[in-house]
Amino acid sequence: MQVAIIGFGFMGEMHAQIYQALADVELAAVVDINTSGAKEKLTSLGLDIPVYATLCELITECEVQAIDICSPTGQHIELAVEAAEAGKHLFIEKPLAFDSAGCKQIETAIEKAGVFAQVGHCIRFWPEYMALKSTIESGELGALKSLSLTRRSARPGGGNPQHWVNDVTLSGGAAFDMHVHDTDFVLHLFGLPQSVFSSTTQGMSGPDHIFTHYKYADVVVQAEGGWDYPQQYGFYMGFEAIFADGSLAYHSNAEATLTLTKKDQATVLVAVQQPGPKESGTSSGNISSLGGYFNELEYFTDCLKANKAPEIATIAQASDTIRVLCAELASSQSGNSTTV
Repeated sequence: MQVAIIGFGFMGEMHAQIYQALADVELAAVVDINTSGAKEKLTSLGLDIPVYATLCELITECEVQAIDICSPTGQHIELAVEAAEAGKHLFIEKPLAFDSAGCKQIETAIEKAGVFAQVGHCIRFWPEYMALKSTIESGELGALKSLSLTRRSARPGGGNPQHWVNDVTLSGGAAFDMHVHDTDFVLHLFGLPQSVFSSTTQGMSGPDHIFTHYKYADVVVQAEGGWDYPQQYGFYMGFEAIFADGSLAYHSNAEATLTLTKKDQATVLVAVQQPGPKESGTSSGNISSLGGYFNELEYFTDCLKANKAPEIATIAQASDTIRVLCAELASSQSGNSTTV
């Protein structure tokens, strides 16, 4: 199976390394406006493949079965529609789009073309978060009472105001670029909430930090995420799940990242399998492990090999995530709860 990547920044490099590690999958080409820079990165990864400046050039000159879109979010609609119309299966990095109308444009093009698609909501595939879902479903700790999710980072791009992620029209700010992970995982666990209540702090790229309470009938769920920390802060993600008979906690920067505490027992480390290469070879970005990224792309390419549509991180699911995230931002602006 031959795949091409559009956009060869941090995420494009990460995906390239995964395609190198996957069986019977070949990275055949890259599309990036900075062709010379992309070629240098490919050389450092030991890859000698074509680099095109536009998707049109790729479609005309190179035969691939799937296209992996890692470009800024503001470009997703145009690129996804063009690729779908060319009959290419699609992996689209999160977030899918900035609003429900944009999601619908992509969904319509994919349905009309009859191609398969998956969205890069990697937390659904992250080993520690998969362990949380499994623990909830097994009932081994009793009913889940509350869940808190956290995602924090220094401002991306080294704090450079000219970096694309700091342009709210290209990235959507921290809500769309970071917090969307946790919104999506909340929906993955519990489905659509009844309503959301959110507050934000503002910065040069719009909402720099968002705090949300998701209303469900039988569990308390909250999440917060932002990139308004000093450059020395680095990156952190985690969760704390409180059950009737214990707790499960994940702290990405701790030596023992995932810990389980059962009622009247000492806290123990929970071992999870980290698939694929253990470390990324790129020096950029905030995550070095390829585990969750590997899982999602292995799942995507396995689905294509089996000629079946992905059932996890689908276009419809990603569209629901954007619907909820837009409700969160509406709540933060109105100061009231917003029905989803």
